[in-house]
Amino acid sequence: MTPPSADARMTDLLDRLLGSVDSLTDELTAEILNGEHSYAESTLLSHEQLRTAVHDNLCALLMALNNGGVPTNMDAPRAAGRLKAEQGIPLAALLHAFRLAGRFIWDRLLAIALDQDSATWLLHRASDVWLIIDECSSAAAEAYRTAVEEQARRDASARSVMLTTLLDGTAGNSSSAWEIMRVLRLDRNGPFLVVCAEINDGADPLPAVEGQLRAVDINAEWIHMAGSLLGLLALPNEHMALAVEERLDGIALSRVGISRSFTSPLDAPNARREAQLAAQCLHPGAPGTHIYGSSPIALLAATSPDAASEVAHTVFGPLLTLPAAERAVLLDTLDVWFTVGGSTTRAAEHLHCHRNTVLYRLHRITELTGRRTGDADSSAELYVALQAARLGTIPG
Repeated sequence: MTPPSADARMTDLLDRLLGSVDSLTDELTAEILNGEHSYAESTLLSHEQLRTAVHDNLCALLMALNNGGVPTNMDAPRAAGRLKAEQGIPLAALLHAFRLAGRFIWDRLLAIALDQDSATWLLHRASDVWLIIDECSSAAAEAYRTAVEEQARRDASARSVMLTTLLDGTAGNSSSAWEIMRVLRLDRNGPFLVVCAEINDGADPLPAVEGQLRAVDINAEWIHMAGSLLGLLALPNEHMALAVEERLDGIALSRVGISRSFTSPLDAPNARREAQLAAQCLHPGAPGTHIYGSSPIALLAATSPDAASEVAHTVFGPLLTLPAAERAVLLDTLDVWFTVGGSTTRAAEHLHCHRNTVLYRLHRITELTGRRTGDADSSAELYVALQAARLGTIPG
């Protein structure tokens, strides 16, 4: 009698396994639950879901072996990968389950290879088993990662929507607002802040900001809105507001405004407006941070730019008609003079010029505006006009 060919031996062994695939599925499901704690401890993945996945992949593996070690259909491992991702099973546990399946199939093949020739021949096919396991587990892992990325995008989108409702005032009542804060993991006991960072040319205005804040135990959620990066920050205590300004100032690449602290999420819309105004209190193009209310005159100019511009034109008058270079010199001198508290000597040091040069420029400002820097009322008007110029409401 002619001995069966190698292919016939394999077909015979695989037919025996496929004939008892239901009982094998129960055995392998039990082995996976015993050998991988993530499956046993999962509250989302039901036993029936696991058994169905095991059955489908077991059939796919056996059919691939029967096809000479080449998988013809990856639907089952891809479905398993997606399912495990959706149910929160770790990727390592998914791959471990495939290794358990490979060992399970190999053990069962050896057990039914009754004659010595079949057992010897089967040893030479071991690489086929593990090649199939490797290809199927790779397909499952790819599907797993894709599902995780899709879920992350959906989660990020949902978080953005929730944060938007808080910042634009559409979150509803206090209970709804606090529930959103809980989902965003911002429902701690400390106060909250809103941060507004201008985005220039698409660049990140606050690089590595999340790491900076985590280092001081500050939770934050961020969203892009109307050309700005907006953040809602939950502080561990009321004393951390200064730490926020210091850390953001160290990394800011644009104008960054910080609201006053608040304790109810229903106040987030007002805090957003404060942060936006605070950013506008800084000179355009000058990166840095500004806390709402820390400079009342700048806040006045930012809050009422039309009124500030009108005051500036009224106060400066002919000075604004000068050539740009001459106008800039006079405004810079006035700015430094105010910064050093009205000392012409210190202003000269800062401007790297003679004290008489500073006096000449201040006298020139008086000639053009009719306002003397030594007069309280005139000085106040000049300062307001200067802030308007520096904040961009008039050429400067």
